[in-house]
Amino acid sequence: METNEPQLKGLKRILYKKYQDEKPEASVEAVSYDNEKKNLTVKVTPSNPKYLKMVEATIRDFKGRDRVRKLKKTENNFMLRNKVILERQYNFSFYLLGKDGKFSRMEKTMESIREDLKRIEEFNRKSAEQNNEKGDLVKQIPRIKRNWPNSSAYAQSLQNVDFSISKKYEDLRKARFIPNSNVKYRSLIQGAGNFGVVFKFQINDSFYAMKCFTRASQYIDTRYYEISKGIENSKLPFLIDFRYYSDAVRTTARPAEYFPVITMGWIEGKTLFNYIQENFSDSAKMNAVARQFLQTVIDMQAHSIAHGDLSGDNILITSGGQLKIIDYDGMFVPTLKDLGSEELGHESFQHPKRGKYYGPKLDNFSALIIYLSLFAISKSPDLWKYNQNDPDKLLFDINDFNNPGESAVIRDINKIGGKAKRLMDLLLQFLKNGPDWDGIDLQKIMKMR
Repeated sequence: METNEPQLKGLKRILYKKYQDEKPEASVEAVSYDNEKKNLTVKVTPSNPKYLKMVEATIRDFKGRDRVRKLKKTENNFMLRNKVILERQYNFSFYLLGKDGKFSRMEKTMESIREDLKRIEEFNRKSAEQNNEKGDLVKQIPRIKRNWPNSSAYAQSLQNVDFSISKKYEDLRKARFIPNSNVKYRSLIQGAGNFGVVFKFQINDSFYAMKCFTRASQYIDTRYYEISKGIENSKLPFLIDFRYYSDAVRTTARPAEYFPVITMGWIEGKTLFNYIQENFSDSAKMNAVARQFLQTVIDMQAHSIAHGDLSGDNILITSGGQLKIIDYDGMFVPTLKDLGSEELGHESFQHPKRGKYYGPKLDNFSALIIYLSLFAISKSPDLWKYNQNDPDKLLFDINDFNNPGESAVIRDINKIGGKAKRLMDLLLQFLKNGPDWDGIDLQKIMKMR
């Protein structure tokens, strides 16, 4: 039997098998320009961050000289910072290298960079006008710098509350930070995510969570102001009210600078991933949490809210069986529609064509993935074997989305028949369309028999 598969051995063969359908693709956009230092920052966002190994840029200046720069990798992006004279002509050529050795090139002209910066400038102008209408609260929030401490710096600093917490916030200075009981070594860190690190603290008889940021945009003040208002106005019981402090915590390495934090009530519960791990053989519990979850997304959409990163670790189940949604960094509320999203979400829960989409239908794909997974497990608990003890997925991953015809889990769910197969047919249609596809109605899915 003839095959076009290259004759590879060892690691090269493994990488080829894993990434044979991937291409080194990305979007490139200018995100900021420092007029004083003449520093231009360009962000390269890959279509699959786990696949792209390296990005290099060849910068040809207005005198025809070339300079090669290797881009710094962040969580899901590659960042380039370079001195340029904005009025002069430059050309940027980006070399993208995949983990399996495939590569591609992308060009970015100075004209398109200027257009990117004009859009950002226009957005900042509109945001300033909006903030002027919102009263003193937003006006008092300073512009946040972009050089953030890491998790360890915060953890070390919070051991001494008298030093670390600003004297402006006497309520926070009463906090007693609690070590994580789930780790062998002593650590105040309870968890970490894409944008920050979480600590647990106690004031009197109440317990709270504090999130300190390890990265965020310059719009952090506007974003959290609008998100907090959206949550407060919705009064949805599964969303947690929080307080944003613009300048609350400093670190020992940078004692002159205070950084923002978010605090909210501490929720005791298991992540959805851990809850399934413990209960996947209980069909009644799986079906109950599936319906409760889907109703939460329906309720959010009724208030024009989308979470933006629904996943196995952003959904908690309390001891009383109540579902709570946490981690609001990527949340959509209508007033932020022009700001866009800070993140792409967990790839095993997001539409592969999500890209920069940011709107009220943002949760439709992840809602279908999570509901379908829970419903299928309730009918066939053995399907949980496809999780492979991976907290970053449930049953599906990006390979299932990109190659549904070769997916074993899709094949086995289809064997269940009935509603499970109808949901799978809907998912396959969704994959052929974009993330804002009109063919999804979560209320109809809830009523489906």
